[in-house]
Amino acid sequence: MQRKLVTAQELDHFLGRTTNFHSAVMAHLEELVPYEDQRFVVAFQSGLLAVEHATSALLLNLQGFHTSSCALMRPQFEAHLRGVWLMYAAKDSWVGKLSEPLTEDSARRSNKIPMPAVMFEELRQSPEAPQPVVQQLEEYSEVTWRALSSYNHGGLHPLSRVTSGFPAQLVFDVQRNSNAMLALSAQLLTILTGVPSAMEPVRRLHVEFADCLPIIPRPPTADTSR
Repeated sequence: MQRKLVTAQELDHFLGRTTNFHSAVMAHLEELVPYEDQRFVVAFQSGLLAVEHATSALLLNLQGFHTSSCALMRPQFEAHLRGVWLMYAAKDSWVGKLSEPLTEDSARRSNKIPMPAVMFEELRQSPEAPQPVVQQLEEYSEVTWRALSSYNHGGLHPLSRVTSGFPAQLVFDVQRNSNAMLALSAQLLTILTGVPSAMEPVRRLHVEFADCLPIIPRPPTADTSR
C-alpha cells in the first residue's frame, strides 16, 4: 500500500504538537540535577547540548528555515551520542579532559576526541552500555549519516532544496527524528540524576506525545552503580 503523504495542514498541526512536546520536556529538565560525579556531570552537559540543538532545529522549522534546521540534526545526534559515550564507555582521561575549563591548552588536549565510529566501537565493548539503545543509534547513523553530513557541508542535499523546496513530508520526517533524539536525551539526562523515580514523567511524555514520536525504547530505570 502506498504511503499517505503528510499535507501542509497536517504538518502545521504536527509542529504545534511538537512545540507542546518540547515545552513539556523542558519543564521536566528544569527540575533535574546531575549526580555528583564528574562522569555524570560532563555527560549531562553533553545531553543539554543535544537538547539545545533540538530546540533550535524546531524554531528554524517553525520559521520555514528547513535547510538550516536539517543542518542541526547531525550536531544534535553527535551531542547525544557523546553523552551516552561519556557515561558508559569513555576512559577516565577523556572524562577529565572534557571537564576542564576552556583554555588554549585544554582545547589542544581535546583535539583528538573520539569521533562517532570510535565511540560506537567503545560502546559496543562496554558491558555497562545499554546495547539496544546503542544498536538503535548505530542503525539511525547508518541510514542518515550521508544526508546529514551533506547538510552540514553544503552538499547536494541542501543545494537541491534551494530550488525544489521542502515537501511537507520531508519536514515532518526530519522533525520527528529530531523529536526522537530529544526524547532519548531526556531519558539520558534523567538517568544521570541517579534518581529512579525521576523517570516517571518521561514515561508519561512518551504516552502523551506518542503522535510526535517514532517507536523508541521504553525509558530505563536510573542507575548510579558506576
